[in-house]
Amino acid sequence: MNSNMPWSRRAFLQSVGYTSALSVMKKAIPGYRVSSLNEPNSTPPAGFAYVGSGDDAASSSLQVFEVRGDHWHLKQTIPSRSPVSLALHPVRQFLYVANAVDEHEHLPRGTVEAYKIDVHDGSLVLINRQPLSLSGTRPRHIAVSPDGNHLVVAIHGGGTYNVLPIAPDGTMGCVSQILKEVGSGTHPVYQASAHPHTVVFNETGKYILATDEGCDRISVFAFQNGRMVRMRHAISKPVSGPAHLAIHPSGEFLYVSNTLDGSIDCYRWRAAMGELKHEQRVEVNQNSASWGAQPLAISSSGRVLYAASVDRGISVWGIGSATGRLSLLQRLSLANRSLRSLILSAGNRRIFATGGNQHEVFSIPVVAESGELGTAFAVAKTAEPRSMVVKYT
Repeated sequence: MNSNMPWSRRAFLQSVGYTSALSVMKKAIPGYRVSSLNEPNSTPPAGFAYVGSGDDAASSSLQVFEVRGDHWHLKQTIPSRSPVSLALHPVRQFLYVANAVDEHEHLPRGTVEAYKIDVHDGSLVLINRQPLSLSGTRPRHIAVSPDGNHLVVAIHGGGTYNVLPIAPDGTMGCVSQILKEVGSGTHPVYQASAHPHTVVFNETGKYILATDEGCDRISVFAFQNGRMVRMRHAISKPVSGPAHLAIHPSGEFLYVSNTLDGSIDCYRWRAAMGELKHEQRVEVNQNSASWGAQPLAISSSGRVLYAASVDRGISVWGIGSATGRLSLLQRLSLANRSLRSLILSAGNRRIFATGGNQHEVFSIPVVAESGELGTAFAVAKTAEPRSMVVKYT
């Protein structure tokens, strides 16, 4: 087990102290109802939430919360360097983390971590840490194959994808494939080179869909014998910056949020042919001066898409069953909330979202009939939350 990490005792205690202080804050945020964070609750835990917090490698952490309805209770805080993306193993016994750092062991590369999840209390124990390929700095997103045998990493710095094998005990092996992206986009600053942003396996695990923020490109890869094989790609509108990606439950449609122009694209996807066809573009943040990727979530029924804006809250879109096209249902205003992640709860009754600059995780009830959203309220406080997954018992 490789448990060494460049964390000082002082930095660790500062992080724990800051987190503890935040976890007991009771002051209501205007327009929000703050839940009781530490009150005893006899309701059995519905699951555990894992939150990656902090952008500073010296003071960032993973936190484990016990989830009881809308009551979240902090169970554990452990150091983790800039945990930008989290992914659960299909057997839900392991958690994987991408560390968005520029250097590891004095070399220019990021890292990924594997943790074992305690079946009883949800706590984490580090299994191992693996470095990414040289020049593969600041990884952006990770995905675990549906069979649980491989981890795929989209690496922003260096413009590459890495594949790592996963053993039955959850341990990650060394990088087994490096796939280099080439090209650039139109924007002279943000698109000077390729910047892979998101990777997603389809349900069967035979395909990987990926976005490239730097090249305005959405790529389709076949995944065979643990290797990515490029099939084809679709070019997005210039200076759009494809980022977050979500596949419709039917497997027929693909939705991509764009960083640079605040839009969402809908594609029809024919998996058997590996074909992507652009169907629609909707403008979400065309009047906003803030750029940033919009996290996406689709209801399990496939009827509603949720998109979290950088500074304007969440837009709710109805999805046409035959065409996949989007129609606006609601705009929930959450002014000045920089939303980093968006997760639908089991049964689609709530949305959990992280507000990075506001040091909060909040819950928003979902109206069952329409999919529209109710009033948001805080369920947890933590320093700069930027990634999150929830494991239900």
